[in-house]
Amino acid sequence: MKKILIILVSLVFLFLFISSSFAEFRCLWKNKKLIKDVALSEKQVNTIKELSIKTEKDMIKVRSEIELKQIDLREVLDADKPDEGKAVGLIKEIMKLKTDVRILKTKQMISIKKTLTPEQMEKFQEFKREHHMRKVSKHKKGDHIRPEHHMKP
Repeated sequence: MKKILIILVSLVFLFLFISSSFAEFRCLWKNKKLIKDVALSEKQVNTIKELSIKTEKDMIKVRSEIELKQIDLREVLDADKPDEGKAVGLIKEIMKLKTDVRILKTKQMISIKKTLTPEQMEKFQEFKREHHMRKVSKHKKGDHIRPEHHMKP
């Protein structure tokens, strides 16, 4: 039982890491400054938009399946006498679905990279680095904490 819980917690952290690492591609086509800085053509923007929307729809389907399987797993683990075989089977199904999520994101990333020229890709990478540095700097300053979180009840 303890082993299953450790695996489950590890999966959650892995999923969060993967999601954040590909997040910058999701709304690339909406960022006007990025479009200008990278010098994307209208055709490139439309291609990226279509790709992003299709991927997002596919992701919603897979993530809903993951959530349903996680509910099933909780139900198995909450039983007085959990069925180890069923729990392990559900974990394997969840892992397969999470692999599907990673594959979808990777395919999207590769397709977007194929859409960009090498110069545009370089500018995009530079934009990501700058964005990341601003995010880290803002986080260190504490700008991410809203004042109402510090209020006492």
